[in-house]
Amino acid sequence: MILGLSLFSSPALADATMDRIEKSGKLKVGFREGSIPFAFMDPKVGKHVGFSVDMAHMVAKYLSKRFGKEIEIVPYTITPKTRIPLVVNGTVDCEMGSTTYTAKREAVADFSLIFFFSETTFLVAKDSGIKKLTDLNGKRVGAARATTNLKAVQQLAEAGKFKPEAIVITETHPQGMLALKSGKIDAYSTDRSLLEGLRMKDQNPDKWMTTDFAIAYEPYAYIVREGNSDFRDFINNTILWTIKTGEFYKIYEKWMGPKGVVPIKMSPAYKDYLQMIVYPMGENWWKKQK
Repeated sequence: MILGLSLFSSPALADATMDRIEKSGKLKVGFREGSIPFAFMDPKVGKHVGFSVDMAHMVAKYLSKRFGKEIEIVPYTITPKTRIPLVVNGTVDCEMGSTTYTAKREAVADFSLIFFFSETTFLVAKDSGIKKLTDLNGKRVGAARATTNLKAVQQLAEAGKFKPEAIVITETHPQGMLALKSGKIDAYSTDRSLLEGLRMKDQNPDKWMTTDFAIAYEPYAYIVREGNSDFRDFINNTILWTIKTGEFYKIYEKWMGPKGVVPIKMSPAYKDYLQMIVYPMGENWWKKQK
């Protein structure tokens, strides 16, 4: 009840982002064009869709209730390279997609609660024979600019864990998939969830596979500007409220359930995390579950 009231009640003091949203009636959100199933451009409907896009609409819904007026989402297409700068310079109020939280990134921007976990791996042709990291020796490996995936690939190569012929940098994930299909690269690296999205959207999905091994782990969070804690907390409360009411799981099923765009089984550990963040620490929640 308290959480619900905190979502809808107007604070005595609000940060600059909340003030601007209330006055303009617009929430400016940065979405990726090819981060399937979190945020991507659907040519059939001509707009951004995905798990994080639906979560953005939940934020707008609760903002509308809080301010007593309709809050409209104004979408902006962003890339891995531009997502943080566009939030920091005020072009967008937040980025809602599939961005990995890192301490280095938090030095220049603020982040919401972590809402998803993935891992960095590779998409390859099924007949490529690539099953472990060293099978990429002498191969051309691709990754998107300004991503944690690219950094992980570069660090492993520099450490001598594998010796690629070249590391090819693309601007977006769809460009990476195109490079893989055209033979310009032998493997493309990003989060497993996104690779499965690229694979499922391909005309010949059975031609490709994600490798079983992982080289890094990716906790996803939404990006907001520093110094706007009221807006950040509002996004956090929306995440918590959707988990508490079950709306979060409905959106998950829509995009990542068995009949979703990219089926991703929700692990018991991930379920435990989602439930844990709803309950304040120190209330013996774990004991109650027993």
